Amino acid sequence: MQKDKVMENNEYIQVVEQRISLLGELRKEGISLAVGVIGRSLLIEDFFFCASIDRCLNLIDGFISMLRNRNLTCAGALLRLQMDNCMRSYAAFIAQDKEAVVNCIISGEPIKRQLSLDGNKLTDGYLKKELSKIDSRFENVYNQASGYIHLSEKAFYQTVVNCEDYHIDIQVGRALPKKRNTVLVEAADAFVHFVELHFKMLEAVAESKKRFDQE
Repeated sequence: MQKDKVMENNEYIQVVEQRISLLGELRKEGISLAVGVIGRSLLIEDFFFCASIDRCLNLIDGFISMLRNRNLTCAGALLRLQMDNCMRSYAAFIAQDKEAVVNCIISGEPIKRQLSLDGNKLTDGYLKKELSKIDSRFENVYNQASGYIHLSEKAFYQTVVNCEDYHIDIQVGRALPKKRNTVLVEAADAFVHFVELHFKMLEAVAESKKRFDQE
């Protein structure tokens, strides 16, 4: 059986810098979105959406660093956190009481007791499935990325470098094996995708705020 070609580190650096450049452009877009969300007036929900943008920009900064350091564990965790950003932002769109959801998040209370427009509680599981109706990749990537938040098989397979001919190579605290470079690139593509999904929601907020200010 032919083994998959391993992406060498020098090739990985070239490939990932393209993603990093795109993330830099998205970071600039996020700042422009924040300006649009604030507009010429200030509402309670603006604090929530601006916090969401700020968190995203901080995650972008951290994710870029993890890509350059080839730190798959932290990159996977940051991807999962960005998906959480998408879920919390989406919750504000589909809530029966948008202000209550915003107040819960600002005050540090869980939103899982709040209800959606169709009467379901805004749990992570519900939000994940609802977002998957908009983006078919969401649930699967969310579940995969959650493996980097909890101690799971992700940690096991990153530790076991080789397992052939009754011989097991285990690494602890060493550089990521080259064969994981493709996984890091996939994580980068997913991170870019879910930043773009997040910003698509926020564009609607900025447009709504523009109309509000014109009234």
